[in-house]
Amino acid sequence: MKRCNEKNVEQHLFIFILSLATPIVLYLNRHLDDNRLTSWNWVFDSVGHFPFGLMLSVALVFAWLLSQASFDEKRKPQWLFVAAFILASSFWSAPEVIVDSSRYFTQAKQLQVYGIHYFVEQWGKDIFAWTDLPLVPFMYGLIFKFFGEQRIFIQILNTLFYSSTVVLTYQLGKTLWDEDTGFRGGLLLLGFPYLYTQVPLLLVDVATMFFFMLAVVSSVKALKYGGTGRIIVAGLSLFLVFYAKYSTWMLLLIIPLIYAYFIIKNPVGTIRRGTVLALVAFLSIGILFLIYKDIFLPQINFLIDYQKPGLKRWGESYISTFLFQIHPFIAAAALFALLAAARKVDFRFMIVCFVLLLFVAMQVKRIRYTIPAFPMLALMGAYGMGEIQNKKLINHVVYSVVGTSFVVAFMGFLPFLKTLGVQNLQTAGSFINSLPGNVVEVVSLAGEDAVVNPVTAVPVLDIYTDKKLVSEYVPVSRELLERARNTPLRFTWEFPFPEYYTLNPGTNNRDALVIISDDRKRTMPLDVENKISHYPLQKTFQQSSYVFQHQTFVTVYHK
Repeated sequence: MKRCNEKNVEQHLFIFILSLATPIVLYLNRHLDDNRLTSWNWVFDSVGHFPFGLMLSVALVFAWLLSQASFDEKRKPQWLFVAAFILASSFWSAPEVIVDSSRYFTQAKQLQVYGIHYFVEQWGKDIFAWTDLPLVPFMYGLIFKFFGEQRIFIQILNTLFYSSTVVLTYQLGKTLWDEDTGFRGGLLLLGFPYLYTQVPLLLVDVATMFFFMLAVVSSVKALKYGGTGRIIVAGLSLFLVFYAKYSTWMLLLIIPLIYAYFIIKNPVGTIRRGTVLALVAFLSIGILFLIYKDIFLPQINFLIDYQKPGLKRWGESYISTFLFQIHPFIAAAALFALLAAARKVDFRFMIVCFVLLLFVAMQVKRIRYTIPAFPMLALMGAYGMGEIQNKKLINHVVYSVVGTSFVVAFMGFLPFLKTLGVQNLQTAGSFINSLPGNVVEVVSLAGEDAVVNPVTAVPVLDIYTDKKLVSEYVPVSRELLERARNTPLRFTWEFPFPEYYTLNPGTNNRDALVIISDDRKRTMPLDVENKISHYPLQKTFQQSSYVFQHQTFVTVYHK
């Protein structure tokens, strides 16, 4: 018994040392991380080694303590939900670092300003849809309309989506295998540092991940247990994921795979349930598609002609994704799981590994497009770790993954995101809110080599301020449109300026003037100089990390 206890101590100590050494090894090889947003090569240039190491050590000690505890089986979903919500809400202070948020905010605000009927009628027409689908912006618009135009409400919604996805991951693992696999899978979804940076953003990726998992879990339960309610919920869930994001359409190929598994288990019941499920899904999906087919079909053609070739140029390496942006223990366990499932001929494993294999087969390397597959990768890792016989050792590894990932994201990724130039819009928005008055004029100026049309910064600034923003919009020239034709940020030059920002020439009571520019030393046009002369005070926001080519500098002139 004494020798056994000594062996357990040695194993736990090994896990602690390995967990502590892994970030160090990644840091020493950070030049391999080519992520376009949170590359370790940028993130850890200014992170203090001592506070990071101290917090990591504390997290790993806490992970060991948790591994010795036990949880009430009936309350595991609640524990997962609460833990996920608390961890993710720690990132609400992150700025909107991806310019796509200007589109989604604008679509949502148009619903708030003009109403639900306008959104339904004008989406894809007067409402600029680019390559977006309507579901998530529609939900954001409802939040704005009924709760108020505050970013925090969207962040709460997305955090609820994230936390619910953790619980759905647990439920899928429990339904396919057992309680322990599901619980490990839910916990391991907290081991994706990159995912924490996406939860607070006004984007559609986290919501899409939730809807995809909801469709998978509800379809599994509908085919396994039957019941009119389960079948209707599954059909409507497929409708939701279909209209969340175009990239999820190919992921729905998993549904026939689920169908094939259950038809082997229960042919008669599965055929009956599957037929009704398919009718509900096709009917709900088909009706909306017919209504908007004149919008969807050109979008699909555009995705094929523009987005698909562009993905080859805008991708990131698998080394970056699976070692730096996801905890490498998860990736290693997932690889081991492939071998373990093949040895056992466990067909259920195909359901969770299918999506990831599909992404690899199609050479999809843009991490944002792979977010819906994260829960499945977490379940693969949970399956692989389940091969360890000692349950407390498994728990120690799992909690160490969660602790390490949170520390990397909170101590590394979050501070880095706050050093970017887009943070100027957030701090400027807070400052503008402190000024008297209500109407603020915004002027956006682009340099000759601008890669982003700064006019899209106006909606982003609007996210952070309660004031009424007004602006004169100068249409983009044909030369600029042609130059941006094959760039990843082409939409910013084609972005139609919303009418609610239109500057009324007869309005003189502007309480402040905001200049947004990509050049700190840019010479102001004469008409802008005249406007500036009316404001005796000014405050500049010129933070920049110089990591990205595009810069966002803000100056607020006020009385």
